[in-house]
Amino acid sequence: MLLNKIFSFGKAEDPPLTIKDKLKYFFIAYWRGIVCVLTPLIALPIILPPPIENYQWCAFCLVIMAIYWVTECIPLTVTSFLPLIIFPLTGVNSTTATSKAYMNDTIIMFLGSLILASAVEQSGLHKRLALCAIKLIGFTHFRLLLSLCVVTTFISMWITNTAATTMMVPINFAILKVFEDQKLLKIYETNSDGEKIASDITTCYFCAATFSATIGGIGTLVGTATNLVLKGLFQKAYPAAPEYLSFPKFSAFSVPYMIILEAAMFINLAVLYFGYLRPNSAAAKETTITPDGIAAAKRAVDADWKKLGRITFWEYMVIILFGGAMVLFFCRSPQMFEGWGDFMEKRFDRPHKFIRDSALAALVSYLMLLAPSSLYFFKNFIAKYHENFPKSPVQSVLNWSEMNAKLPYSFMFLLGGGFALSDAAKKTGLNEKIGESLQSLKSLPNAAIILIIIIVVIFVTNFASNVVVCNVFVPIVMELAKKIDRNPLWYAIAAGFSASYCFMIPVGTPGNLIVQSAASIPTKKMIIAGAGPTLSTIIITWAAIYFWAPVIWSDLLILPDWAHAQTT
Repeated sequence: MLLNKIFSFGKAEDPPLTIKDKLKYFFIAYWRGIVCVLTPLIALPIILPPPIENYQWCAFCLVIMAIYWVTECIPLTVTSFLPLIIFPLTGVNSTTATSKAYMNDTIIMFLGSLILASAVEQSGLHKRLALCAIKLIGFTHFRLLLSLCVVTTFISMWITNTAATTMMVPINFAILKVFEDQKLLKIYETNSDGEKIASDITTCYFCAATFSATIGGIGTLVGTATNLVLKGLFQKAYPAAPEYLSFPKFSAFSVPYMIILEAAMFINLAVLYFGYLRPNSAAAKETTITPDGIAAAKRAVDADWKKLGRITFWEYMVIILFGGAMVLFFCRSPQMFEGWGDFMEKRFDRPHKFIRDSALAALVSYLMLLAPSSLYFFKNFIAKYHENFPKSPVQSVLNWSEMNAKLPYSFMFLLGGGFALSDAAKKTGLNEKIGESLQSLKSLPNAAIILIIIIVVIFVTNFASNVVVCNVFVPIVMELAKKIDRNPLWYAIAAGFSASYCFMIPVGTPGNLIVQSAASIPTKKMIIAGAGPTLSTIIITWAAIYFWAPVIWSDLLILPDWAHAQTT
């Protein structure tokens, strides 16, 4: 309506627009273009006056990309190509060197994780897991929310946070509709403007889904893109470092940490919306479910379970291939014993880290595209008459056409843009300049610096893409660590993990936007729901990074030789 008002010619009785009104309407309509034009002009002081050093061009590109990424004045992926334009033309880096950042081991691993997750979604195995958990845990609000959180967290460890959240949307609606039919709750309420918005209980269920997906994403290396960005940036900055962020090491740290985060988030929502620990509160009384309501919910879930039927050969194949991939990821180079990757490198006289997880991800993806999703092709061997022969090819475990239409390939370039920027910042000395400007933090205790990193990154990631925030902050904090004689890995994992935690603002992560649009959750309600989990996440993350991380990575307490070597 606002745009119609802006572009309508108006009626004769309308008052003439003032200059202020014209500027306001112009900005509302064309703010993206204005940001695109003004940002390079505002950044000009970085490269003026001449002569211009390479690190200044790199900083110029960094500022433009950061503003474009945060405001999304142009698509995130388009912004990611700026290094390919700016760096070769200004002499910062060659076209060949810059292009290599857009296709490397980490990006292939990211693509492989998306492909593996697609097979789970196509087979419907994730829905079977969700309904099974609900049937096992129970049908009161407290138990249903617990099962929702457990299932979403577990599934999000292996597939994208967005897919895990999307999966829970119809399940949430089905459960809430059963209770609404029993007049035990209302899915929607009407606000002062007469609009239908999510009720508090609806907000609780849907926010729990996206929050659990976010937390579950940190559980494994393939759980979310920020984990792989963290690993890629660290490996690029310190290629001589041991493989600290291997699949088993990463999960050894993240899984216990993830469980505590999830428990704190669940308790926050239960206290706020169910009156947990507050038996006489209005929330506790409103969310009490009668035996009839519990029975109705059970019937609804049983009906959905019956529709799924028996577990299919397709699902068995996904369990074998996907589960096998996870086991092999853990066993490639676990450092606790000789893995299959270590054995092959030794047997064929290959250098250390010659075989990485991306090779296994590509292999399993290839097998999923070849393996059949049913045993229907055996009819070719037992058919006696022409009409008994199969009339069409058997679908593979992974349908390429369906996956190709849905796969978010653009995120690969988003990762690549961050890697290109990180590589140039390292080569030109920009990281060192930033590190020097942050040396004033050296006087602070290490615990305080880690807490500052966590708070700043979590605040920013609520307003910008998680991957973008990780790409920007991880190189900066690694350089800061070097300047104040701390292990760069310590600050890198603090920033890398914190970049995932967006619980308050919808634009921070696609999962938040999905539940907001699906359930009509006002931003104010999401902020209220996310305030408690955000605070508990900051505290738990600080404790995990400061106390638990050195248990898993004992080198964090020293500045190893590989860090000294990189600075020379």
